[in-house]
Amino acid sequence: MERQSHLDRQRTIHLGSFYTPNHIVQIVSRMLSNIIKNPQEYVLLDSACGYGSFLQLQGFKRNIGVDIDEQALIYATNHLREYQNELAQPPLLLHANALHHVCRDSFKILDTEKLVIVGNPPYNDRTSIVQNCLKNKEVCNIDLALKARDIGLSFLLSFNELQADFICVLHPLSYLIKSSNFRKLKSFARHYRLIDSLIISSETFCPKSSSFFPILIALYQRDVRGMDTHFIQNYHFKTFEEQSFCLNDFDFIAPYIDKYPNKKRITESQKVAMFYTMRDINALRRSKTFITKDCTNAVYVTHEKHSLYCYIDVFKMMLAHVPYYLGNCDIPIDYLSFKKLESHFILASETKKLSHEVQEYFQNLLGKHYQKEEDENEKF
Repeated sequence: MERQSHLDRQRTIHLGSFYTPNHIVQIVSRMLSNIIKNPQEYVLLDSACGYGSFLQLQGFKRNIGVDIDEQALIYATNHLREYQNELAQPPLLLHANALHHVCRDSFKILDTEKLVIVGNPPYNDRTSIVQNCLKNKEVCNIDLALKARDIGLSFLLSFNELQADFICVLHPLSYLIKSSNFRKLKSFARHYRLIDSLIISSETFCPKSSSFFPILIALYQRDVRGMDTHFIQNYHFKTFEEQSFCLNDFDFIAPYIDKYPNKKRITESQKVAMFYTMRDINALRRSKTFITKDCTNAVYVTHEKHSLYCYIDVFKMMLAHVPYYLGNCDIPIDYLSFKKLESHFILASETKKLSHEVQEYFQNLLGKHYQKEEDENEKF
Protein backbone atom coordinates (compact mmCIF):
# COMPACT_ATOMS: atom_id res chain seq x y z
CA MET A 1 0.00 0.00 0.00
CA GLU A 2 1.49 3.34 -1.00
CA ARG A 3 1.92 6.08 1.57
CA GLN A 4 -0.56 8.95 1.71
CA SER A 5 0.43 11.30 -1.11
CA HIS A 6 -2.34 13.83 -1.80
CA LEU A 7 -1.95 15.87 1.42
CA ASP A 8 1.07 17.95 2.41
CA ARG A 9 2.85 17.24 5.70
CA GLN A 10 0.99 19.87 7.72
CA ARG A 11 -2.45 18.72 6.55
CA THR A 12 -1.48 15.10 7.11
CA ILE A 13 -0.53 15.78 10.74
CA HIS A 14 -3.50 17.97 11.63
CA LEU A 15 -6.04 15.69 9.97
CA GLY A 16 -4.48 12.50 11.31
CA SER A 17 -4.36 11.11 7.76
CA PHE A 18 -1.63 8.52 8.22
CA TYR A 19 -2.53 5.61 5.99
CA THR A 20 -1.77 2.05 6.95
CA PRO A 21 1.12 -0.05 5.59
CA ASN A 22 0.31 -3.56 4.48
CA HIS A 23 2.14 -5.39 7.29
CA ILE A 24 -0.17 -3.69 9.81
CA VAL A 25 -3.21 -4.70 7.74
CA GLN A 26 -1.97 -8.29 7.91
CA ILE A 27 -1.69 -8.15 11.71
CA VAL A 28 -5.33 -7.04 11.86
CA SER A 29 -6.27 -9.82 9.45
CA ARG A 30 -4.59 -12.45 11.65
CA MET A 31 -6.27 -11.15 14.79
CA LEU A 32 -9.67 -11.36 13.13
CA SER A 33 -9.08 -14.81 11.67
CA ASN A 34 -8.13 -16.12 15.12
CA ILE A 35 -11.55 -15.20 16.51
CA ILE A 36 -13.92 -15.13 13.50
CA LYS A 37 -14.21 -18.52 11.80
CA ASN A 38 -17.13 -17.60 9.53
CA PRO A 39 -16.31 -14.15 8.04
CA GLN A 40 -18.83 -14.66 5.23
CA GLU A 41 -21.54 -13.97 7.80
CA TYR A 42 -20.17 -10.48 8.57
CA VAL A 43 -20.17 -7.11 6.84
CA LEU A 44 -16.76 -5.42 7.06
CA LEU A 45 -16.77 -1.64 7.62
CA ASP A 46 -13.93 0.87 7.64
CA SER A 47 -15.50 4.25 8.42
CA ALA A 48 -12.26 6.19 7.82
CA CYS A 49 -10.96 4.08 4.97
CA GLY A 50 -8.47 6.45 3.34
CA TYR A 51 -6.84 4.61 0.43
CA GLY A 52 -8.74 1.42 1.31
CA SER A 53 -5.96 -0.63 2.91
CA PHE A 54 -8.35 -2.66 5.08
CA LEU A 55 -10.95 -3.12 2.38
CA GLN A 56 -8.72 -5.70 0.70
CA LEU A 57 -9.48 -8.18 3.52
CA GLN A 58 -11.13 -11.24 2.02
CA GLY A 59 -13.95 -13.61 2.92
CA PHE A 60 -16.52 -11.14 4.23
CA LYS A 61 -20.11 -10.85 3.06
CA ARG A 62 -19.24 -7.43 1.69
CA ASN A 63 -16.78 -4.64 2.41
CA ILE A 64 -17.81 -1.01 2.94
CA GLY A 65 -15.49 1.99 3.12
CA VAL A 66 -16.39 5.52 4.21
CA ASP A 67 -14.26 8.65 4.13
CA ILE A 68 -14.85 12.39 4.33
CA ASP A 69 -11.96 12.95 1.90
CA GLU A 70 -13.28 12.49 -1.64
CA GLN A 71 -9.79 12.53 -3.14
CA ALA A 72 -8.75 9.62 -0.91
CA LEU A 73 -11.72 7.60 -2.18
CA ILE A 74 -10.51 8.06 -5.75
CA TYR A 75 -7.16 6.58 -4.72
CA ALA A 76 -9.00 3.78 -2.90
CA THR A 77 -11.03 2.92 -6.00
CA ASN A 78 -7.88 2.58 -8.07
CA HIS A 79 -6.04 0.62 -5.39
CA LEU A 80 -8.85 -1.89 -4.83
CA ARG A 81 -9.03 -2.82 -8.49
CA GLU A 82 -6.00 -5.01 -7.77
CA TYR A 83 -8.16 -7.15 -5.46
CA GLN A 84 -11.40 -7.32 -7.44
CA ASN A 85 -10.90 -11.01 -8.30
CA GLU A 86 -10.27 -11.94 -4.67
CA LEU A 87 -13.33 -10.23 -3.12
CA ALA A 88 -16.92 -11.49 -3.24
CA GLN A 89 -17.92 -8.16 -4.73
CA PRO A 90 -16.29 -4.74 -5.21
CA PRO A 91 -16.19 -2.73 -1.95
CA LEU A 92 -18.88 -0.08 -1.56
CA LEU A 93 -17.21 3.33 -1.12
CA LEU A 94 -19.20 6.15 0.46
CA HIS A 95 -18.20 9.82 0.58
CA ALA A 96 -19.56 10.89 3.97
CA ASN A 97 -18.75 12.23 7.43
CA ALA A 98 -18.70 9.04 9.49
CA LEU A 99 -19.29 10.97 12.74
CA HIS A 100 -22.52 12.70 11.67
CA HIS A 101 -25.94 11.00 11.62
CA VAL A 102 -24.26 7.79 12.77
CA CYS A 103 -26.49 4.79 12.23
CA ARG A 104 -26.32 1.59 10.23
CA ASP A 105 -28.69 2.91 7.62
CA SER A 106 -26.23 5.73 6.78
CA PHE A 107 -23.65 3.09 5.83
CA LYS A 108 -26.03 0.74 3.99
CA ILE A 109 -25.90 -1.89 6.73
CA LEU A 110 -29.01 -3.74 7.91
CA ASP A 111 -29.78 -3.91 11.63
CA THR A 112 -29.93 -7.70 11.31
CA GLU A 113 -26.44 -8.04 9.79
CA LYS A 114 -23.39 -9.03 11.80
CA LEU A 115 -20.76 -6.30 11.69
CA VAL A 116 -16.97 -6.09 11.95
CA ILE A 117 -15.35 -2.64 12.04
CA VAL A 118 -11.69 -2.29 11.11
CA GLY A 119 -9.37 0.58 10.37
CA ASN A 120 -6.96 3.25 11.42
CA PRO A 121 -9.22 6.24 12.19
CA PRO A 122 -7.62 9.66 12.68
CA TYR A 123 -6.56 10.53 16.19
CA ASN A 124 -5.76 14.15 16.91
CA ASP A 125 -6.99 17.24 18.71
CA ARG A 126 -10.26 18.22 17.02
CA THR A 127 -9.82 21.85 18.13
CA SER A 128 -6.60 22.14 16.11
CA ILE A 129 -8.50 21.15 12.97
CA VAL A 130 -11.06 23.86 13.64
CA GLN A 131 -8.44 26.47 14.46
CA ASN A 132 -6.39 25.87 11.31
CA CYS A 133 -9.38 25.54 8.96
CA LEU A 134 -7.63 22.63 7.34
CA LYS A 135 -10.72 20.97 6.04
CA ASN A 136 -14.32 21.40 5.08
CA LYS A 137 -16.55 22.35 8.02
CA GLU A 138 -18.11 18.89 7.85
CA VAL A 139 -15.16 17.53 9.84
CA CYS A 140 -16.41 19.54 12.84
CA ASN A 141 -20.00 18.39 12.41
CA ILE A 142 -20.11 15.55 14.95
CA ASP A 143 -23.13 13.98 16.64
CA LEU A 144 -23.56 15.31 20.17
CA ALA A 145 -23.16 11.88 21.79
CA LEU A 146 -19.80 11.43 20.04
CA LYS A 147 -18.15 14.77 20.74
CA ALA A 148 -14.70 14.64 22.34
CA ARG A 149 -11.59 16.77 22.12
CA ASP A 150 -9.74 13.94 20.37
CA ILE A 151 -11.47 12.86 17.19
CA GLY A 152 -10.21 9.30 17.63
CA LEU A 153 -12.30 8.97 20.79
CA SER A 154 -15.30 10.08 18.74
CA PHE A 155 -14.69 7.26 16.28
CA LEU A 156 -14.61 4.64 19.05
CA LEU A 157 -17.86 6.02 20.45
CA SER A 158 -19.38 5.83 16.95
CA PHE A 159 -18.53 2.12 16.74
CA ASN A 160 -20.68 1.54 19.81
CA GLU A 161 -23.55 3.41 18.15
CA LEU A 162 -23.29 0.97 15.24
CA GLN A 163 -23.29 -1.98 17.66
CA ALA A 164 -20.47 -3.78 15.89
CA ASP A 165 -19.91 -7.38 16.94
CA PHE A 166 -16.13 -7.05 16.63
CA ILE A 167 -13.85 -4.02 16.29
CA CYS A 168 -10.19 -4.20 15.27
CA VAL A 169 -8.68 -0.74 14.94
CA LEU A 170 -5.54 1.22 15.67
CA HIS A 171 -5.63 3.92 18.34
CA PRO A 172 -3.23 5.49 20.89
CA LEU A 173 -2.63 3.33 23.94
CA SER A 174 -3.40 6.45 25.98
CA TYR A 175 -7.12 6.02 25.21
CA LEU A 176 -7.17 3.09 27.64
CA ILE A 177 -4.45 3.79 30.18
CA LYS A 178 -5.12 7.48 30.84
CA SER A 179 -8.06 7.83 33.19
CA SER A 180 -9.32 11.06 31.60
CA ASN A 181 -9.55 9.39 28.19
CA PHE A 182 -11.03 6.17 29.54
CA ARG A 183 -13.78 8.13 31.29
CA LYS A 184 -14.74 9.72 27.97
CA LEU A 185 -15.08 6.22 26.52
CA LYS A 186 -17.59 5.20 29.17
CA SER A 187 -20.37 4.19 26.77
CA PHE A 188 -17.89 2.26 24.62
CA ALA A 189 -16.16 0.53 27.55
CA ARG A 190 -19.53 -0.52 28.96
CA HIS A 191 -20.22 -2.67 25.88
CA TYR A 192 -16.80 -3.79 24.60
CA ARG A 193 -13.98 -5.89 25.97
CA LEU A 194 -10.38 -6.00 24.75
CA ILE A 195 -9.63 -9.60 23.72
CA ASP A 196 -6.37 -9.22 21.79
CA SER A 197 -3.90 -6.43 21.11
CA LEU A 198 -0.41 -5.48 20.00
CA ILE A 199 1.49 -2.26 20.66
CA ILE A 200 3.43 -0.71 17.80
CA SER A 201 5.41 2.52 17.63
CA SER A 202 4.14 5.70 16.00
CA GLU A 203 7.48 5.57 14.19
CA THR A 204 5.63 3.32 11.71
CA PHE A 205 3.73 6.41 10.53
CA CYS A 206 6.06 9.30 11.45
CA PRO A 207 9.66 8.02 11.20
CA LYS A 208 11.09 11.55 11.30
CA SER A 209 9.36 12.54 14.54
CA SER A 210 11.56 13.59 17.46
CA SER A 211 9.80 11.12 19.77
CA PHE A 212 7.43 8.19 19.40
CA PHE A 213 4.33 7.07 21.27
CA PRO A 214 2.60 3.69 21.61
CA ILE A 215 -0.24 2.80 19.24
CA LEU A 216 -2.47 -0.14 20.09
CA ILE A 217 -3.78 -2.52 17.46
CA ALA A 218 -6.86 -3.44 19.48
CA LEU A 219 -9.40 -6.21 18.95
CA TYR A 220 -12.64 -5.67 20.87
CA GLN A 221 -15.65 -7.93 21.17
CA ARG A 222 -19.11 -6.72 22.13
CA ASP A 223 -19.57 -8.11 25.64
CA VAL A 224 -21.99 -7.34 28.47
CA ARG A 225 -19.05 -7.42 30.91
CA GLY A 226 -17.38 -4.47 29.19
CA MET A 227 -14.16 -3.06 30.66
CA ASP A 228 -13.39 -1.08 33.79
CA THR A 229 -10.26 0.48 35.25
CA HIS A 230 -9.41 -2.72 37.12
CA PHE A 231 -9.52 -4.67 33.86
CA ILE A 232 -7.18 -2.22 32.11
CA GLN A 233 -4.79 -2.02 35.06
CA ASN A 234 -4.41 -5.82 35.04
CA TYR A 235 -4.39 -6.36 31.27
CA HIS A 236 -1.09 -7.67 29.87
CA PHE A 237 -0.18 -5.54 26.87
CA LYS A 238 2.07 -7.17 24.25
CA THR A 239 4.45 -5.20 22.06
CA PHE A 240 5.71 -5.68 18.52
CA GLU A 241 9.18 -6.19 20.05
CA GLU A 242 7.88 -9.28 21.93
CA GLN A 243 7.80 -7.55 25.28
CA SER A 244 4.79 -7.36 27.57
CA PHE A 245 3.78 -5.30 30.57
CA CYS A 246 0.91 -4.71 32.94
CA LEU A 247 0.22 -1.33 34.54
CA ASN A 248 -0.03 -3.04 37.90
CA ASP A 249 3.60 -4.14 37.47
CA PHE A 250 4.52 -0.60 38.52
CA ASP A 251 3.87 1.93 41.23
CA PHE A 252 3.54 5.44 39.83
CA ILE A 253 4.47 8.81 41.26
CA ALA A 254 1.07 10.54 40.97
CA PRO A 255 -0.17 9.56 44.47
CA TYR A 256 2.95 11.03 46.07
CA ILE A 257 3.06 14.51 44.49
CA ASP A 258 1.02 17.29 42.91
CA LYS A 259 1.25 17.01 39.12
CA TYR A 260 -0.82 20.11 38.40
CA PRO A 261 -0.88 23.70 39.73
CA ASN A 262 -1.65 23.68 43.46
CA LYS A 263 -1.47 27.36 44.41
CA LYS A 264 -4.86 27.26 46.09
CA ARG A 265 -3.49 24.79 48.64
CA ILE A 266 0.19 25.67 48.96
CA THR A 267 1.14 29.12 50.20
CA GLU A 268 4.19 31.19 49.31
CA SER A 269 5.66 30.53 52.74
CA GLN A 270 5.43 26.75 52.22
CA LYS A 271 7.04 26.87 48.78
CA VAL A 272 10.72 25.93 48.48
CA ALA A 273 10.79 25.50 44.68
CA MET A 274 8.58 25.46 41.60
CA PHE A 275 8.07 22.68 39.08
CA TYR A 276 6.41 22.65 35.69
CA THR A 277 3.05 20.90 35.28
CA MET A 278 3.47 17.16 34.71
CA ARG A 279 1.63 14.70 32.51
CA ASP A 280 3.13 11.45 31.22
CA ILE A 281 6.65 10.28 30.36
CA ASN A 282 6.49 11.57 26.79
CA ALA A 283 5.37 14.99 28.01
CA LEU A 284 8.35 15.01 30.36
CA ARG A 285 10.63 14.63 27.34
CA ARG A 286 9.37 17.99 26.03
CA SER A 287 8.65 19.94 29.20
CA LYS A 288 10.70 21.69 31.85
CA THR A 289 11.19 20.35 35.35
CA PHE A 290 12.25 22.90 37.99
CA ILE A 291 11.48 26.50 37.01
CA THR A 292 12.49 29.82 38.53
CA LYS A 293 9.73 32.09 37.19
CA ASP A 294 6.16 31.70 38.40
CA CYS A 295 3.53 30.99 35.75
CA THR A 296 0.06 29.47 35.39
CA ASN A 297 1.62 26.01 34.92
CA ALA A 298 3.77 26.22 38.03
CA VAL A 299 3.45 23.60 40.75
CA TYR A 300 4.55 24.80 44.18
CA VAL A 301 6.96 22.37 45.82
CA THR A 302 7.06 22.01 49.60
CA HIS A 303 10.07 20.92 51.61
CA GLU A 304 8.41 17.56 52.40
CA LYS A 305 8.05 16.68 48.71
CA HIS A 306 11.14 18.36 47.30
CA SER A 307 13.08 15.09 46.96
CA LEU A 308 10.27 13.54 44.91
CA TYR A 309 10.47 16.35 42.38
CA CYS A 310 14.24 15.87 42.33
CA TYR A 311 13.47 12.24 41.48
CA ILE A 312 11.41 13.35 38.47
CA ASP A 313 14.19 15.68 37.38
CA VAL A 314 16.63 12.77 37.52
CA PHE A 315 14.17 10.44 35.77
CA LYS A 316 14.20 12.86 32.85
CA MET A 317 17.96 12.32 32.62
CA MET A 318 17.28 8.59 32.17
CA LEU A 319 14.69 8.84 29.41
CA ALA A 320 17.00 7.31 26.80
CA HIS A 321 16.58 4.05 28.71
CA VAL A 322 12.75 4.12 28.70
CA PRO A 323 11.13 2.30 25.75
CA TYR A 324 8.51 4.06 23.61
CA TYR A 325 5.73 1.73 24.73
CA LEU A 326 5.85 3.14 28.27
CA GLY A 327 5.70 6.70 26.96
CA ASN A 328 2.07 7.32 27.90
CA CYS A 329 2.49 5.97 31.41
CA ASP A 330 2.97 8.08 34.48
CA ILE A 331 6.49 8.14 35.95
CA PRO A 332 7.18 4.84 37.74
CA ILE A 333 8.77 4.73 41.17
CA ASP A 334 9.86 2.14 43.72
CA TYR A 335 9.06 4.28 46.72
CA LEU A 336 10.87 2.27 49.40
CA SER A 337 14.05 1.99 47.33
CA PHE A 338 13.80 5.69 46.49
CA LYS A 339 13.62 6.65 50.17
CA LYS A 340 16.82 4.72 50.84
CA LEU A 341 18.56 6.74 48.13
CA GLU A 342 16.77 10.02 48.72
CA SER A 343 19.94 12.06 49.23
CA HIS A 344 21.44 10.57 46.05
CA PHE A 345 18.51 11.81 43.99
CA ILE A 346 18.70 15.31 45.47
CA LEU A 347 22.43 15.48 44.71
CA ALA A 348 21.95 14.09 41.19
CA SER A 349 19.29 16.72 40.47
CA GLU A 350 21.55 19.51 41.73
CA THR A 351 24.75 18.36 39.98
CA LYS A 352 23.25 16.58 36.93
CA LYS A 353 25.57 13.68 37.70
CA LEU A 354 24.25 10.18 38.34
CA SER A 355 25.81 8.00 41.02
CA HIS A 356 26.23 4.28 40.45
CA GLU A 357 23.48 3.68 43.01
CA VAL A 358 21.00 5.85 41.09
CA GLN A 359 21.78 4.17 37.79
CA GLU A 360 21.39 0.75 39.39
CA TYR A 361 18.06 1.85 40.88
CA PHE A 362 16.66 2.63 37.41
CA GLN A 363 17.92 -0.65 35.99
CA ASN A 364 16.08 -2.49 38.75
CA LEU A 365 12.99 -0.29 38.43
CA LEU A 366 12.55 -0.89 34.69
CA GLY A 367 13.86 -4.46 34.75
CA LYS A 368 13.38 -6.13 31.34
CA HIS A 369 12.13 -2.80 29.97
CA TYR A 370 15.43 -1.03 30.64
CA GLN A 371 16.70 0.04 27.21
CA LYS A 372 20.47 -0.07 26.96
CA GLU A 373 22.15 2.64 24.94
CA GLU A 374 23.82 0.12 22.63
CA ASP A 375 20.35 -1.21 21.77
CA GLU A 376 19.41 2.24 20.56
CA ASN A 377 22.58 2.45 18.47
CA GLU A 378 21.71 -0.88 16.84
CA LYS A 379 18.22 0.40 16.11
CA PHE A 380 19.51 3.34 14.10
